[in-house]
Amino acid sequence: MTDPSPSDKCRHEIKALFHRWEEESDLESNEILECVSNAIDEYYEEDTIEFESDILFEDGLELGSPEEGD
Repeated sequence: MTDPSPSDKCRHEIKALFHRWEEESDLESNEILECVSNAIDEYYEEDTIEFESDILFEDGLELGSPEEGD
């Protein structure tokens, strides 16, 4: 069996969150979907937050670092 892809993992986490909210809240499914839609809009309209990545690629460059010779 292969490891789940990042998109599979993301999808699983989102489904688990939906399931929990359906079971533990008084919200109907259409209300949960409206909350999700609003949350997505708010998240992607927010200012970008800067952070330092600790991801190193095979060639030794860090994510977001200028390439040699630039």
